[in-house]
Amino acid sequence: MTLFGKGKRSNHGDKQPKCVIKRISTKRQQAVAEREAQLLVLAEQLVTEQGFANFTMDKLTAHSSCSKGTIYNHFNSKEDLIAALCIKSMKIELALFEQTDSFEGNSREKCLAMLYAYQLHAFANPTLFMCVLSAKTPAVMEKASPARVTEQDLLAKDIIAHCDALFANAVADGSLRLDSGMDLNNLTFALWAMAFGTNALMVSAGSVESISRLDNRFTTLVNANLLLDGIGWQPLSSEWDYHATWARIGQSINHQSEGGLCPRVS
Repeated sequence: MTLFGKGKRSNHGDKQPKCVIKRISTKRQQAVAEREAQLLVLAEQLVTEQGFANFTMDKLTAHSSCSKGTIYNHFNSKEDLIAALCIKSMKIELALFEQTDSFEGNSREKCLAMLYAYQLHAFANPTLFMCVLSAKTPAVMEKASPARVTEQDLLAKDIIAHCDALFANAVADGSLRLDSGMDLNNLTFALWAMAFGTNALMVSAGSVESISRLDNRFTTLVNANLLLDGIGWQPLSSEWDYHATWARIGQSINHQSEGGLCPRVS
């Protein structure tokens, strides 16, 4: 005698329960995500060794245990892979910026905390840091998948929002006055241009005489003080020990990262 009677089948038949199918699907998605993350690590290594111009999908295939077809299931072109590296870089930036949200200090010190985090990313991940610029070239944007272009745009908006909020809070607490011709858009761009230019030169042209003679631990801080003093963000560097602030920021960020330079991102 069977549970359902002779010749009868359960209501489920031979089908897998939905919970089992969902679990299998989740495991497959996780495996795909892990493989893509491994491919990005390998691609980053190859770009670091050979440069963006010399990197090819064939070289990635040659150094990977994955077949070319599998790799192209993840990235439809070299340009699409560069866009994926850019996304990885932006996620690290955003994770570090979010860490600085909890830093205790005045509005200008909070701005320095974000700049410290940006420098940390540049020094710890120079290839990813420079990749952000490469990913914005027309040649890459035209061939990258629409989904990745959209994700880049969304991450960029989140990063810009962090910068805008710093200046908005400074205006709100009275430590910064917006004179004629100054607005949040211009200030955010000026801050990014200073920070990106400083760090890009430090990581890619450190042997140049005008750069090698500088103390790279404080170059971003010095340039930031020149800019922030110039727009009148109080307290001025002549009135506040921002070197002490810089050291305190470093202790705070490294503590939150459990002693590491950068947090892991998915």
